[in-house]
Amino acid sequence: MYASVAAVFAFLAVSAQAKEEHDNWIYFDGNSSLTVNFSLDHHSITKGQPYSGVSVSGNGIKVRAGRHESEECAAAFVDGVTALNVLATKHMIDALPHKLNFAIFGNLTLTGSNNNTVECRNFRIAQGHYDTTNNWWMGAEYCVTAPTTQKMTCECSQKVEFHGLDKSDKMYALF
Repeated sequence: MYASVAAVFAFLAVSAQAKEEHDNWIYFDGNSSLTVNFSLDHHSITKGQPYSGVSVSGNGIKVRAGRHESEECAAAFVDGVTALNVLATKHMIDALPHKLNFAIFGNLTLTGSNNNTVECRNFRIAQGHYDTTNNWWMGAEYCVTAPTTQKMTCECSQKVEFHGLDKSDKMYALF
């Protein structure tokens, strides 16, 4: 038996929206060794995609989730912030994401090798897609991005500067 053309296209469309779960890592580097913690409050993920939660190890945050972009995830991420409150890894043309794979919301804690700690409450981190890679977005209402500089300053428990490093999975933090 031969499959109809419509059946083949239907299969390809479903395959393109695969519901496979991935280990999605974002890493934070700084002027000293950093350790990271993230206390999850809530998340947003594209309807039908798998999600198993958030964990941390060393300077990284892992989100175990599917990777299919949606406008709904982007809308959740940008709710309450503007383009001046968020920063993306890799150089972005768009000031705000239009589609994202998922977003997590909670408290980000960074600790330097000198035990200096900064806590960013009500912080948001999300993964999207840019060019040939998955990139990350982050920010909060109390953060201010300097346009065209790949730098964002946040008034957390103390001031912290985040710098996009032209790498899809890394952000530089100075505090």
